[in-house]
Amino acid sequence: MIKKIILGLCFFCIFVLDGFLERVCIVIFTICIYNIISNKDTEFLITSFVISYFILNLVIIIFFQQEVNTKTLELSDKAQSKKAIVLVYDGEDRRYNLSQRAKEIYYRDSIYSFFNMTYNLYKYKDAYEHLGSSQFKDKASVLRKKLSKKLNNEYTIVNSNLYTDNYIEDTLIDLVNRGYKDIILCPVLLTQGKDYDLLKKRIDNLGILKYEINIKMTDLFWNSKALANAYKEEIIGSISENKKSVGVLLVGLEKKNNLNEDILFREKIKKYLEYDKNYDIKVKLPLLENHKKDIIKTGDELLEYGIDRLYLVMPTSLFENIYIRSLGEYILKKLDIPDGTGFYYIGPFNENEVFVDELYKKIKLIENEGGK
Repeated sequence: MIKKIILGLCFFCIFVLDGFLERVCIVIFTICIYNIISNKDTEFLITSFVISYFILNLVIIIFFQQEVNTKTLELSDKAQSKKAIVLVYDGEDRRYNLSQRAKEIYYRDSIYSFFNMTYNLYKYKDAYEHLGSSQFKDKASVLRKKLSKKLNNEYTIVNSNLYTDNYIEDTLIDLVNRGYKDIILCPVLLTQGKDYDLLKKRIDNLGILKYEINIKMTDLFWNSKALANAYKEEIIGSISENKKSVGVLLVGLEKKNNLNEDILFREKIKKYLEYDKNYDIKVKLPLLENHKKDIIKTGDELLEYGIDRLYLVMPTSLFENIYIRSLGEYILKKLDIPDGTGFYYIGPFNENEVFVDELYKKIKLIENEGGK
């Protein structure tokens, strides 16, 4: 049975490893499964595979769940005259990275990752294989430069991440070591939720506040009328004169976001769309966690109205990642879209000028109010 458990480990490793190690596992699994079938030695095979699945989950958790290794805190005697602004994203690697994605899954799911680690890693890997490299960090860099320009280079602005390099801990320690005493944190998150709670917990655990570091945190974006209106304008602006009947799927993220704030933001977009009387617009508010099939079902219901164009809008993730992109492509393939009906995807605004303006306002507001 031990040999079969090892075989099962090779099988499931195929789904989470890439490159040379993935190919090695495929060769080993192919040879071993051929021998088992040839010898008709299939007793306890399914049981062994189930055991190996949980063993692999446990091994990944043990190796990758440890806290982020941070730099050494070495306070500078020379204080910086500038204030620092830290833009905090969830973060995403350009290529599939087993170690950092495993950390992300464990941070988000905690003990439940014992049951879903391998499955979630496979979803990440599959998305990367279908869509190629992520542009997340490139777009984050563009946002940082646009914000710096709008603030007339009055601040030192840096990017940091929760789930990939540069980690928020390393970024803050580096700034403190360089002599920055006033730091403004800008979470690039729409609502409170798991990511927001994790950010606060990791800052508290870092323990730098005792060194007389003044850290302020800007508000989140779920109540932004400007962003909600920007989505409305994006939709209305793309409707052609001969296609005035449209359906809109405003997809929310319950697992990632605070559900009430997520719904309020999408309801705001819906209200702005319904104010426009020039078009026949039908809006649905499905949740991603209700399964992709439910989103497709809701889309099919809109198509039954005979609409001219269907919009898939992902407004409650401020930055587009590989998974959001893969979801859009999956739904496009699965929807039964009639001939003559257009399909339009609107993802997160990323480095959009409206978003830059909102960031600017929140930074100036927290300075005027004296912080939190």
